[in-house]
Amino acid sequence: MINKTQQPQSNFFEVADPAVEMSGPSYPLCDWKKELAGKRYLVTGAAGFIGGHLLRRLSELDLDVTGTVLYSEEAEILRARGYSAEVLDLASNTGWENHLKDVDVVYNIAARFQEIEDNEDGYNRVNNQGALKLAETASRVGVKRFIHCSTVGVHGNVKEIPATEKSPFNPMDIYHKTKLEGELAILEFANNLPADGMVVTVNRPAMVYGPADRRMLKLFKAILSGRFRMIGSGDVLAHLGYIEDQIESFLLCTVAPRDKVHGEAFNIASDKPLTLNELSSIIAECGEVSLPRFHVPVAPVWIAAILCEVACRPFQIKPPLFRRRIGFFTHNRAFDYTKAKNHLGYESKWSNKEGIDNTIKWYRKAKWL
Repeated sequence: MINKTQQPQSNFFEVADPAVEMSGPSYPLCDWKKELAGKRYLVTGAAGFIGGHLLRRLSELDLDVTGTVLYSEEAEILRARGYSAEVLDLASNTGWENHLKDVDVVYNIAARFQEIEDNEDGYNRVNNQGALKLAETASRVGVKRFIHCSTVGVHGNVKEIPATEKSPFNPMDIYHKTKLEGELAILEFANNLPADGMVVTVNRPAMVYGPADRRMLKLFKAILSGRFRMIGSGDVLAHLGYIEDQIESFLLCTVAPRDKVHGEAFNIASDKPLTLNELSSIIAECGEVSLPRFHVPVAPVWIAAILCEVACRPFQIKPPLFRRRIGFFTHNRAFDYTKAKNHLGYESKWSNKEGIDNTIKWYRKAKWL
């Protein structure tokens, strides 16, 4: 069970000032509104970056949507902003029928995410057991569609470039291992549903970023402040996913025909992969700063990360440096999203440079940089 006495992390709707525009040009969704209208939606993980953006988009379309969060304080923040919100803990042993009653579409975005101080059981209860239990309950009460948010990280340091949905799995840590277990369990459950049963789809986002994202903010801050130093050669590949593209992919999963999406998993990303040297150069160019040429060797940083993890684990605190963060500089992440194009009609509408430039503008307007 997740320790509910700990303080909630930053709430998307608390840190994202509504007075600051969340994104650039929005998608012309008028063709979709008829297909999306008249249904009830549930978004788990609505206090997070992806779930918060999805809840906001569905609300902007005047749809009947409720967001679920882990803490009552988070629910109060959402309600104060005019959203419908409930508390749902995927690690709990309670039933969730009341949350899912009369819901047509569930987006399961909630996850136990990269909390290095947590043990494997904590990840497993949410990312695997909890996700499967939610899908089973949704089917039992009559939910029509269940869209589960996984991650391209199930492929880890990819063995094929670019990796497709059929490429070998290679999860690199507990988070990705339990996300893979949950995804596979849900797909196996989907394959045993009747022909007229709930439609189940797995959506695997790439490295999602954009306005109000705090994870990639660290990289943007380091580069734009002049503190950034590349670890290793910088030749490994990263594949970004701008938040607007990611949200469109969820909506496409919602309206696509059953035979195109049921029991299927889709890699979702924006534009094309970049080397870390290219990525850092684009951020520097959009932010109008210069990059240092000096690179730091991997080995000493890797050893320092291990020592930080060992020192912090007995105190159950997150180390300032850990191996997964170093993996960003050593693992290739490049993905083929042709399947999403063919089955969903998905097309990335944001280039890497456009997304990065828009994100920097938002950060500066919100005074995060």
